Amino acid sequence: GINAEYGGRTVTIFGATGRMGRYLVNSLGQTGTQLIIPFRCEPYRAQYLKISSDLGQQHQIYTPDYNDEAHLEDLVKYSDVVVNLTGSHKRKLHFDMMASNVSLTHKIARACKNMEVPCFIHMSHVSADQASPSLFCKTKAISEEVVLHELPNSAIIIRSADTFHAYDIMTHYLARINARKRMYRKGKTAIYKEGQETFKNPVYGPDVTKALTNIIMMNDQDRKRLYQFIGPRQYSLHELMESITDSTLRAYKPIQNPIHHLLLSKVIKSEDYIRYQMVSDNPTAGLPGLEDVGVVPTYFEDKALFWMRSYRIFWQTWDPTDGRRSDIYNNTLGTGETF
Repeated sequence: GINAEYGGRTVTIFGATGRMGRYLVNSLGQTGTQLIIPFRCEPYRAQYLKISSDLGQQHQIYTPDYNDEAHLEDLVKYSDVVVNLTGSHKRKLHFDMMASNVSLTHKIARACKNMEVPCFIHMSHVSADQASPSLFCKTKAISEEVVLHELPNSAIIIRSADTFHAYDIMTHYLARINARKRMYRKGKTAIYKEGQETFKNPVYGPDVTKALTNIIMMNDQDRKRLYQFIGPRQYSLHELMESITDSTLRAYKPIQNPIHHLLLSKVIKSEDYIRYQMVSDNPTAGLPGLEDVGVVPTYFEDKALFWMRSYRIFWQTWDPTDGRRSDIYNNTLGTGETF
């Protein structure tokens, strides 16, 4: 239930209408935290967040122009903590990734510096590296430097692995490249080096936001300046695809297609392909993680079925009572035959 009493903290969340923001708003709302939520989308895209907080504890402010530094300062000047969840995974119509991931972060950090905000939490990535082939990882590394330049004493950097949850990008992307294949291909899926040389540490999205909530509720002297949130298990890309297809009940056979790789990595420069298939997570040993802030990491297999089942073929959406699956790949009618 919602805690109706004021919890004693005021938090501004940039990016609250995004994929991770909804979980953080819900988690903080239950602690009685007063929330300030700037947004520049249509109001109906943010209104569903209202039910996460008690009446009067959430203030949604339409902010169409983040170039207005005075307005940014007004958004953060009463806050005990500012959380930056902004960032884009690919180029948008009006903003490239430098504008979304670096310039906007810089403006928010500068506003926090001018208003002397006690704590600024910036969401980065475990693979952030300026030498990365992924533009997302490259810009995240630059954003870390920008934040630490503006707020060397009050900034907290969160390096999170790719998250899995119902609204994520990674697992839906991987499920889609397999589910879109025609039946006659019997699950043959073009994967970079057959998934044997890429390694991922996916982490459950709500675990990350629970950890963020715990950090926000800490006393400042108990907070570390750098955290690393990764999942409890490391997967090769091949193992992750097998786990996904176990939930989607689709056939899966990895193949290497050099032409496909050249097209996506060099010609089209698909950010999804480069980031999710070519770039391995690079965690740093010794950094505080989820367990250090009181969160037990969740395994991918324990949660994935809830949204991966939507990729099943319609007659396999619900398992038969005998627990056996139809052999849709060797039976043209898709009926009866089992294996």
